Amino acid sequence: MKRSLNTREKRLLTLCVVTIVLGVNAYAFQEFNSRRKALTSNLDTLKKQTVGDSMLLNDRPFWTKRLAWLNKSMPYTNSAGKSQGQLLEDLRNQALDLGLKVENETLLEALALDHANEVAVNLRLKGDQEIMLRWLLTLQSPEKFTAVKNIELELDARSREKTPQAQCNITVARWFNPNPPPNAAPPEPHIQPQPAAEPAPAPVPAPAPVPVDNPLEMTSPLEVPNPLAS
Repeated sequence: MKRSLNTREKRLLTLCVVTIVLGVNAYAFQEFNSRRKALTSNLDTLKKQTVGDSMLLNDRPFWTKRLAWLNKSMPYTNSAGKSQGQLLEDLRNQALDLGLKVENETLLEALALDHANEVAVNLRLKGDQEIMLRWLLTLQSPEKFTAVKNIELELDARSREKTPQAQCNITVARWFNPNPPPNAAPPEPHIQPQPAAEPAPAPVPAPAPVPVDNPLEMTSPLEVPNPLAS
């Protein structure tokens, strides 16, 4: 028998339905709000990226011109070792010609960068402060493709010279074009040292043949040993 809901039950049912609807709407609004914030952040990022890409497109002729200059002017080497030795010799001769003392020379590992192949050397110098500073200003030049990667300069307080003296640790790098020009000599292969050949083992002498009794050999009864003789 069906029974109709009384007023109190109807109110409770209405309250439950309203609570469920409000909970679902609150969850939906929270999810919508979080997605809206994420989309807004992504949209701002894309706008900034669009501005940056537009600037790059506008500067394309500028960088294309410089890239053509780099490909034309940057030297190429097929031997990193020879180029590194030449760089060290040039720096050493320049320093000695100016009266600077070269106390330490280190060849650094050659690197293959994204835009160039790099060789670098490290020097420790001592000498007149003014002469050294003037010489350091001439090292870095775009036309020479030479850059000062690291420098430590300090005054030499122990020196007894009349003019201020300085000492300097400097790392100088030179860049080379990674793309060889037409008709360029192939790069020199890097040959790994081969280990010394091991001496051949001495021949093993063959074992002496073991005598085997011939069962067909005829023997005399006199040759049979007498057990009573011992």
